[in-house]
Amino acid sequence: MSLPRSRLPLLTLIGCVALIFVPISRAETPRPVPLTLQTALARASELNPRLAALGYTQSASDALIEQAGQRPAPTLELSTDDLLGSGDYSGVDRAETTLRFSQILERGGKRDKRITLATHERDAASAELGAQRTEVLTATALAYTAALAAQQRVDLAQVRLKHARALLASLHSSVQSGTASAIETAHARVAVIASETDCARAAATAATARAKLAAYWGDSGADLILPAASLQLPSALPDRSALLARLSANPHISSQQARIASQRAALVVAKSQTATDVTASGGVRYYHEGSAGALVLGVSMPLPTPHYNQGNIRAARAAVTGAEQTLLAVKTELHAEFSAAWHELQTAHATVHTLRHDALPATDDALAITQRAHAQGEVALSKVFDAQRAQLDLTTEILDAEWAYANALVRLDALTDPTYPLTTRLLSFP
Repeated sequence: MSLPRSRLPLLTLIGCVALIFVPISRAETPRPVPLTLQTALARASELNPRLAALGYTQSASDALIEQAGQRPAPTLELSTDDLLGSGDYSGVDRAETTLRFSQILERGGKRDKRITLATHERDAASAELGAQRTEVLTATALAYTAALAAQQRVDLAQVRLKHARALLASLHSSVQSGTASAIETAHARVAVIASETDCARAAATAATARAKLAAYWGDSGADLILPAASLQLPSALPDRSALLARLSANPHISSQQARIASQRAALVVAKSQTATDVTASGGVRYYHEGSAGALVLGVSMPLPTPHYNQGNIRAARAAVTGAEQTLLAVKTELHAEFSAAWHELQTAHATVHTLRHDALPATDDALAITQRAHAQGEVALSKVFDAQRAQLDLTTEILDAEWAYANALVRLDALTDPTYPLTTRLLSFP
């Protein structure tokens, strides 16, 4: 049966529209991209509220440089003498009116020294911002490793729960066949309840860890997706000497050095205040009697005293000395932090190597032997699950050591290279 010609264009249009929209309806929703360490660090650097607040301090420092370059404001004075007196000076006929313009002329290079001080203050604020950014990024990197570790602990808790439930199901069957006791079943049921509780606790801890991580860039972390982490520790430790050589470039050292330069500039400004300024003035004096007038010129300066501004100079010297001593303290603390982080890195690396290459194969062998013995009827099924639990306990211990290594690596990177190259390499998952 053929269709009327009048309906063919309509059907053709419907078919074309269907072809256009079918691919769209079948298009798959893009899968969310897991958050990498570098992305987390970039977000924290750009969006962290604390760093944003320090950015305004930088803007304030720029404004203070402009203000430091301002010269003293001139003074315009209008005064009238010999007014409303007695005798010959009654009334206003003998009055004298003076219009005077005064300007302070700074000596000792005060203006240039103020600008230098304000510039050093801006540099110190910028260096402090760099040091605080390192602190925020270090906390972000540690929160990132904590979130990955929490996620892995959820996976282990779920495996443990799966084994506990499998044991309980097997024991139920054994009890019915008379090969297991009700006591074993009761213990297995307790193990299942404990494993369920551990799963719930691990899931809550993981959610908290994600929220804490996302808080560094002002997010809730509800939609945060992390990669499936499986750490592969390098066979050798990083070069300690190379890392230690980069410790001198730590932002905290740079910040304190900038603070010392600022305090020294403040001392120079304090010394410049001992140079007395000159005030030059000039104007016109008008005599009401006779309607005469004359120019008025003047120069004034304070009389110098032997101890003028010496208290401020001593205070500025003490501030310089204190800043220099603080720099020594910062260097000492950084070396101590480096040594502690390196020791933790060594310990964690050795622990992982020993457990993976010595203890884990032995645990695997014990599990295999127990499974064969159970198959031959020599041991109860619960012994197999005991061996599985021992294997999971060892896996958890290895996991803890691996993430201890990652945390120590974050701290070493924070001390020596704020781009976190070693940590990024470790946490680059396929």
